[in-house]
Amino acid sequence: MPTQAKVAAAAEFVGRLKEEIARSPKQRINHPFVRAVCEGRASMEQIRQWALQDYQFRRAVPRIALLRYLACTDPVFQPKLYEVVEDETKGLRPGSVGHPDMFVEFGAALGLSRGELEAASLRPATAAHLYYTELIIHTLPWFVVMAAQISAEGTFSPAAAVLGQAFIKQYGMKPESVRFFTVHVEADAEHGSLAEDIARAYITSAPLEKLTREVTLRRLELLYDAWTIDS
Repeated sequence: MPTQAKVAAAAEFVGRLKEEIARSPKQRINHPFVRAVCEGRASMEQIRQWALQDYQFRRAVPRIALLRYLACTDPVFQPKLYEVVEDETKGLRPGSVGHPDMFVEFGAALGLSRGELEAASLRPATAAHLYYTELIIHTLPWFVVMAAQISAEGTFSPAAAVLGQAFIKQYGMKPESVRFFTVHVEADAEHGSLAEDIARAYITSAPLEKLTREVTLRRLELLYDAWTIDS
């Protein structure tokens, strides 16, 4: 068990890391694509191209969540990580289903079939993010991988909130067509909070702090870059 001093130091580290993430120019809520959607400037073709790429990660998330659960050795956090798996695959919240299925609903509102979503070729930025996300599961301690979710799920909620509202207001989509985004406002905030709890419990040394910071900021960068769409 970590000492009280180590627990306090881990909590301070999480606070510093969250502040650094908040200052980062790679926050997705400030992404040019998100701003364009919110202002109604993004063309439907640009949104379709974005959706084709983003879906490649969304459909991989249930498997990635399962791998993270299987890697976990903590009996307290194991059940919570399995809840994340169930949330991603079946949808545990009222009005939700499996998260990839909700994204398919969004794609249908854009005129994209499931087949088109699944057949899309990965752009380099999309592939880089997917490969890195799985690589760290197999090469790093499970708690470092989960702590890095502070910059992944932990930063998606604000972007999901504004995108969901903008698709309704600026593009006339029905609320049920964008429930992928509205559900994730709550879901990813909770998952990000779990990542913070894991970091406070396990990131208790300077080497672990350094590694976690590097992985967390790299995830933030890759997620941002994957959302960049050609004009």
